[in-house]
Amino acid sequence: MKKYLFFIFFLLVYNVNAQVDDSDEKVSISKNKIEIPGYIKLDFGFTFLQNADASLDADLFPSRSVNLYYSKPFFLGNNFSVNPGLGLSNDRLSFSNDVILSEETNADGINNIIVDTLDFTPEKNSLKSTYLILPLDIKYYFGAGKYDKGRFFIGIGGEIGLHLNSSTKVKQKINNRVNHTKIKKDFGINDLKYGVSFSLGVGNFNLYYKKYLSSLFEDSSLPQHITRNPTVNKIGITFSLF
Repeated sequence: MKKYLFFIFFLLVYNVNAQVDDSDEKVSISKNKIEIPGYIKLDFGFTFLQNADASLDADLFPSRSVNLYYSKPFFLGNNFSVNPGLGLSNDRLSFSNDVILSEETNADGINNIIVDTLDFTPEKNSLKSTYLILPLDIKYYFGAGKYDKGRFFIGIGGEIGLHLNSSTKVKQKINNRVNHTKIKKDFGINDLKYGVSFSLGVGNFNLYYKKYLSSLFEDSSLPQHITRNPTVNKIGITFSLF
């Protein structure tokens, strides 16, 4: 995860340096202040599955999602803005049942994804996936004022994500000692996710709902004995870090 945050930081530094060389952009750098033509944003929300088999039920509140991305608004007049972005998304699904995704090799040497039933009740059993994301929002602002300063808005948009990696984590307590088991695999997760988003808020704070149109798993890599390929939904808040 650290190397991906470094990648985002590198892009931001490169962008600032490029804008400083261009006298037409309103970028000022002083000893105490750096102004970037855009925002660093954080999405925090909860992830839940739709159309999932009973064995893949997930608890809402432990199933958290965090997005960190750079977004630059382009205004079409005072009331409309188009907001492209680039960043990282980290999604976690915390399963309700005593199961975890696993991989097994059959007699023909073919690896298959399975929903493995644990022989104990874990304190935590989750699937985490990281994506490189390209969000795009269109916002309409209400009320008097200019641009996005403290004005109420509604927005629609979309998001495309490229799957970077996934891992499972099982937490259990043995003899009063906590044991963590973490396995990194792709687990058949779809290489590409895409969906639509709806938001409303004030200034640089908003509530959002995201509905992904792509399925969670690749159709060719659906876990064995799973008949339905679920999709992902999210609800949460967005705010600017700076």
